[in-house]
Amino acid sequence: MGQQTSEIMILDEGQAPPGGITTPPRQEKWYDTFSYIGNPERFCAQNLAKYGPIFSTGVFGGKTIFVGASQANQMVFNGDSKYTEIALPDTTMEMFGEYSLFQRPELHRERKSALKPGLTGEILAGYLPRINQTIKDGLSQWTDAVKISLSPAVEKICFEVLVPLLLGVNLDDTNPQSFEGLPVSSSNQLKSLYKTYFDGFYGLSKWKSPLTAYGRGVKARAQLLEFMGAVIQRRRLSQEEINPKADFLSMMLVSQQQNPDGVFSDTLMENQCLLQLWASHYEVSALVSSLIYQLGKFPQILDKLRSEQAKVVGEVGNSYTFSSEELKQMVFLEAVIKETLRTNPPSSTASRRLTKSVVLDGVLYAKGCTIIAEPRLAHIMPEHFQQPEQFEPARFLPPRNEGRMYEFIPFGGGVHACLGVQMAMVITKIFANHVISLFDWQLTGEASFVQFPLKKIKNNYQISLQKI
Repeated sequence: MGQQTSEIMILDEGQAPPGGITTPPRQEKWYDTFSYIGNPERFCAQNLAKYGPIFSTGVFGGKTIFVGASQANQMVFNGDSKYTEIALPDTTMEMFGEYSLFQRPELHRERKSALKPGLTGEILAGYLPRINQTIKDGLSQWTDAVKISLSPAVEKICFEVLVPLLLGVNLDDTNPQSFEGLPVSSSNQLKSLYKTYFDGFYGLSKWKSPLTAYGRGVKARAQLLEFMGAVIQRRRLSQEEINPKADFLSMMLVSQQQNPDGVFSDTLMENQCLLQLWASHYEVSALVSSLIYQLGKFPQILDKLRSEQAKVVGEVGNSYTFSSEELKQMVFLEAVIKETLRTNPPSSTASRRLTKSVVLDGVLYAKGCTIIAEPRLAHIMPEHFQQPEQFEPARFLPPRNEGRMYEFIPFGGGVHACLGVQMAMVITKIFANHVISLFDWQLTGEASFVQFPLKKIKNNYQISLQKI
């Protein structure tokens, strides 16, 4: 007999599905991958309108089922070890590496539990003074500008925030000694390696050649791991006592000292430093840039944010540091950030492959298929969000309380939900608070977005600034 998990029926090998069961509509097409990569939002919206929130595609080869309905999303996120396994393209899996949280599912829970304290809770709260100061220092360079290129300006500050937060080192391009002992000589060189690395994630050919994005990405990954290894060695040789609450790498180094045979091998630390800096930098930069852009489109929302800030903290001076408690009280700011994530989700969630056939809500998901819970579907469904085409932060507040679990999925869900969610939200809130207290700005027309593999405003888009 098949097993019933909640409302999911897991079929035994060879077991026929119950009568009256359907399969996801739409036939896979040879050009689906190109259509999806070219514009994931358009691909999802067009197929949602024609087929509904569950449909078959040929994205990334074979049958890939896209889902957006909440129960189907829940089924995707919670199937590990029962009826799903991680299923990303081979090129992507190699870029993540053997020690990522996507590899070795039997070690996933142990690794994630060990890593989580460095990005959440008390340790994250301890990062706040440094985050505030670095953002203020970065924004001080905007004060003389008439126009800025939004994405590059935001990315620069986010990178300056995240490197010391995650690695415990300060890379100062005006001070060559800050790169002493490291195999890079500038922040731009490090960021360039990351871009090459990221470009290789979805290479269409697994050919390790300088002629392919994948081949260049593999080489960049090796160079980034060499950099992370050099950072770890420099931290060990430093005469300063390592404080486990000072930064993400310090937490791992102290844990390794306390338990040399534990989860924190040098190889795991190198890989986690590489991946956390990559994911945090791209995700946070894209989110902050989109948020500033949306506030430029909707000045009435910006006014409400300023009113909330004044109510919570009063006047914000040049030396003001926003605390955890103050950020928690800014419920409208959190709603605005969530609405930015709803309308501009940075990427899809991780893909799963069905290791068993399952039936949910009368639909058969066959063993061997790949299945993706896609926020670009879930976030535009009227069943989940009233008037989804409107930018309305109040939808996340009472009495509407939209954005329930498995309907709002910008960071995935289940055991593979993004590890750095809390840190990303904290940095974005602090960045937003300082920006709205320092500047007014106007947009210079509609922004164009890079659509894949991560949605972000293109580097050439500018905004006009005025210091308040």
